[in-house]
Amino acid sequence: MNRWRALPLLALLGLSPVALAESTGEKVIQLQQQMAVMQGELNSLIAVQQASKGSQSALADVLTRTQRLEQEVRQLRGDLETQTHQLQMAQKALTDKVNALAEQQAAAAPATPATASTASTALAAAAISPAAALASAATSTNSSAVQGMGQADYQRAFDLLRQGKYGTAVTGLQDFIRKYPQSSLMPDAYYWLGQAQYVLGQNDAALRSLYAVQVRFPQSSKAPEAMLRMAEIYQAIGQADKARFVLDKIIQQYGSTPSAQKAEAELQALPAAKK
Repeated sequence: MNRWRALPLLALLGLSPVALAESTGEKVIQLQQQMAVMQGELNSLIAVQQASKGSQSALADVLTRTQRLEQEVRQLRGDLETQTHQLQMAQKALTDKVNALAEQQAAAAPATPATASTASTALAAAAISPAAALASAATSTNSSAVQGMGQADYQRAFDLLRQGKYGTAVTGLQDFIRKYPQSSLMPDAYYWLGQAQYVLGQNDAALRSLYAVQVRFPQSSKAPEAMLRMAEIYQAIGQADKARFVLDKIIQQYGSTPSAQKAEAELQALPAAKK
């Protein structure tokens, strides 16, 4: 009954039931379309937010790694400063020891002019850093005057040593020794190899290389020089007894050479042997 009463009202509004249904359907469709658009915008916002979170996570990871690297750099700098200080202290201690030995020698007995001059030269050389001593010796050596098999390879390695590139010089000299075992330059190669290894702090390797000169090439002019360097290394590492033994051997085997005179001067500068 109510339905029939509503019909005149719809008629007065100019709307038929069919038209009203169609209008309502259109509004539903419009609302659905608007909801779809809003859903798309919402999905976009969610995607942007997630991407932002990923970027923030990546940024946080980069910052963490950067902080870790900075900490490692600070630690390495601290280690370097510590090692540099220790090296400076060791050099100072060696210089003080050499000066003390010189004073003891001067107070023990007056030396002849020749002996005093030779001893002074030996002590002065001991006070110089190994790198400076090697640079001076290499500069004063005319390597081109020494000829032999593999001369070009030897010269390249020797030039590296003169330039202070001791690591690459060691590699070059080792390669030369391996490639040209019969070369007449072998004594020189072993001698300079030992010198470079000593500068690099490779004391054991340096002693082996210098010992090879003495044992394999005893007639070479480099043999007594290599033994002198061995004695200096033994002194530097606190093995005075071995240094004394090597110096005595130089005097016995090469008594008429300048190396023997240097050995005598260095023996006098050594502290008395413990009984």
